[in-house]
Amino acid sequence: MAASSNEMQMKETANQAVSAPRKISPLASVQLSVCLMSLMAATVLLGAWCPQEAQVGQEKVFEAFDRQTAEFLIRSGISDIFHSPWFLTLTALMTLNMIVVSFQRVFPKLKTYKRDMPFFGAKEIEKLAIHRKAELKQGNDAAALGRISSSLTRLGYKVQFGQGEYEKALKAESGRYGRLAATITHIGLLSMLAGITITNWTGFNGFTPVLVGESLSFKDAKHASLWVGKLPSWQAEVVESRRENYPSGEAKQWYSKLKVVDASGKVLKTGEISVNNPLSFDGVDIYQSSWGLDQIEVSFNGQKRRLSLNAMGQKFAAFLPLDQDTVLIMSTGSEGNELRVFAKRKEWEAPKMLGTVGLGKALKLGGVDMVFEKALAVTGLQYKCDPGLPITYAAFMIIMVGVFLAAVPHRHLWCIIKSEEGKSILYIGGTSRKAKVGFERSLDKIVDVDLQEMS
Repeated sequence: MAASSNEMQMKETANQAVSAPRKISPLASVQLSVCLMSLMAATVLLGAWCPQEAQVGQEKVFEAFDRQTAEFLIRSGISDIFHSPWFLTLTALMTLNMIVVSFQRVFPKLKTYKRDMPFFGAKEIEKLAIHRKAELKQGNDAAALGRISSSLTRLGYKVQFGQGEYEKALKAESGRYGRLAATITHIGLLSMLAGITITNWTGFNGFTPVLVGESLSFKDAKHASLWVGKLPSWQAEVVESRRENYPSGEAKQWYSKLKVVDASGKVLKTGEISVNNPLSFDGVDIYQSSWGLDQIEVSFNGQKRRLSLNAMGQKFAAFLPLDQDTVLIMSTGSEGNELRVFAKRKEWEAPKMLGTVGLGKALKLGGVDMVFEKALAVTGLQYKCDPGLPITYAAFMIIMVGVFLAAVPHRHLWCIIKSEEGKSILYIGGTSRKAKVGFERSLDKIVDVDLQEMS
């Protein structure tokens, strides 16, 4: 009766361990998960291929493509794809799919985590994929079980001895925590999707070129079409901006001093930013993204005039037409402390240099006194507000824990000694979902090495 009861218990436990929920929602489909992940990956790759307005500005889209293509990318939303309804819909479907999969397929398996497997008899052990059988010398039964228990304990197994019918039996388990890998990984994935969702619905980002002396506002910030966030009321004024060069003249680093002020003009924070060194305030990070000289201010006989500069290699040049045949050309380096002045007429093969003037100095051009007043730098400021970022970081840590646990092999081992025709026969076997070769070798070592004296 005891044996029959135990077999029924074993079958029930095995059936519960391998049985799946009878009704699985279509949203828990593995095929749907793969399809959504593929679409998400394709969307991210598309966003990486096309310059994003929120990161580099709309001008970069026109620089990267011809006008017709650029206009199509902007009109279709590809140049701002991470704020598009398409990306939001994908994220929502991924979140829903992950929730349903977790609660219908993964989390229910936690019920079996603390459930102990029953002791196995000789017949059950012989049905296992990995099992061994050995004959022992008479009177060595207890010593053999003790030797096996010691070997398994050294290998990290938790050993239990049987009683009654299973007096000469033991069962052992190792790597139980590995069974939590899927659950912990799914908790991490759900947390990551929660962080992404929070950012999509409340976060914003953007790119704005700002002249020295002017302020960055957030009125042109990019955010999702369906958005419930709030833009800051404060602004970041660019107090100063400069470029640090290598000896060759190539740009080494860009710097900008910023001043955060509220609507009444009160200074809330100051700081200097550079590439990879942002200013953070009120949940918003402001990055140094680009730099250039945008304008020069010169005066002619006391009358000031601002001229736009164009980048020409490592120099910046302004062009001032004097008449239909003559153009005044002014060139300066990235430091903006010296201006070289040229004149160009149609009949001349090359411009003629008229002179060089330092910052704040005057240059005589016939009857005109030209003063180089200043060069105005423009700093490209990229900003972002990512409220879900802390949750996303925590989610990655949780996922990493799940990945490490997935490498832990979960193993069961059973052993029993039976008297058959006056002989002591050892039956030992087990299961291992991972590293089966290593498990089989450890079983061989126990039988062939550890029990060699008793066989």
